[in-house]
Amino acid sequence: MNITGCYGIIPRYEIGIKGILLAPLFHSSWEHLFNNAAPILVLGFMVFSFYKKVAYLLLTVGWVLTGALVWLFADLGILASDNHIGCHIGASGIVYMLAFFVFASGIIRKSLPLIAVSLIVVFLYGGMLWGIFPEEVIVYTKEQERISWESHFFGAVVGVFFAFIWRNVGNQNKKYSWHRRGDYVMEDEELWQRYLEKYPEEEEDDPEPEKPKFKDLF
Repeated sequence: MNITGCYGIIPRYEIGIKGILLAPLFHSSWEHLFNNAAPILVLGFMVFSFYKKVAYLLLTVGWVLTGALVWLFADLGILASDNHIGCHIGASGIVYMLAFFVFASGIIRKSLPLIAVSLIVVFLYGGMLWGIFPEEVIVYTKEQERISWESHFFGAVVGVFFAFIWRNVGNQNKKYSWHRRGDYVMEDEELWQRYLEKYPEEEEDDPEPEKPKFKDLF
């Protein structure tokens, strides 16, 4: 195998380590590039719009982590289709990472606006789910042998992982005090005391009206 001219990820080869950073920048054709660029633009817009606090970390750390997992675990030879070590190129791993992050984040956070965004992702890219499986599990394209399902799979894993890790960062499903039964909320107590100071209640209840006395008429 000639690996000197490959700028992608070559699993467990020292020369292939550089592909962890470079692989998403190289594509086999213009069609391959467009197929990855379009969803990255859409999903990237969603991430930077709804998850601003973690967007840059997700893109950079997720990029490296996805590539590192592919370098470590792709082409292990366990499956019949893994009969050789290949050169993994393309940004599809990043596409899957962003898609699964947006989808999982909306579900985990239980926020209606974010769940709506998750459903949009399912509507637009629901068919991507099959891309995380090798051809031994499900056949979905004639050119399946040339597709790095490992990049898809590990990208999806990284996306769900960060969605869980950062579940409390950024937009949340807003919870009000009356949603938490039995919880003592200091802010509510302070507001109540201010109300009492402004509108003091009478210390004593109004005395009961005296009952009329009837005299015997006979």
